[in-house]
Amino acid sequence: MEEIKTIFWDLDHTLWDFERNSGEALRETLYGLDLVGRNGLEVEDFIERYHVINDRMWDEYRRGLIEKEDLRARRFDEALGLYGIREEGLGERFASMYLDICPRKKNLFPYASEVLEKLSRKYPQYIITNGFSEVQSIKMNNDGLSPYIRRTITSEEAGAKKPSPVIFEYAMREVNATPSESIMIGDDLDNDVIAALNAGFARGIWFNPTGKNRDIWDDRIIEIHTLAEILEIIS
Repeated sequence: MEEIKTIFWDLDHTLWDFERNSGEALRETLYGLDLVGRNGLEVEDFIERYHVINDRMWDEYRRGLIEKEDLRARRFDEALGLYGIREEGLGERFASMYLDICPRKKNLFPYASEVLEKLSRKYPQYIITNGFSEVQSIKMNNDGLSPYIRRTITSEEAGAKKPSPVIFEYAMREVNATPSESIMIGDDLDNDVIAALNAGFARGIWFNPTGKNRDIWDDRIIEIHTLAEILEIIS
């Protein structure tokens, strides 16, 4: 492998276990707002339906089709609407409670802390994320992350979202790194890995814990299924 001097990570779905943390926060919010059982709403069914809506709306947000303010509460209004639950202001109340609970959750993917700690002995490590700045900063208040990550670059501060090369170029300038000496690690093959390569990164590691079936045509991309494998690639 080329000489790598700087490591960049995605946060959600890569280090921070979004599905688990979000599921716990949704459950607590549903009970907190006394919504469980209303119009047949069951927790696990709601969580499954909500994540479909949330994934779609985040994709729209990345593509500039909706604004942050639209995303914040509308996803909850849509999910609750599937059960015929429609109340003025309920989506916003749901969003406020959920966003207070969720980023404080501490669940990381297996081996995340160990890998970060070992790599930090040799490499500066940074995060590049499309997540909202105020939310991601709370997530980073995590003993398994904060000691090993020097800085978190968000799309809001960069003025561009992944997969735009602008956010990667911004990150390079901010931390004084060289793309040809950098590697990007993320769960999204297109928005994290290929986007980084398009911005001039030397390598990309695709974290694919669920075994998604995608053809990898570029030999600069390495696919892994557990974070522990990274230590066999980067020494």
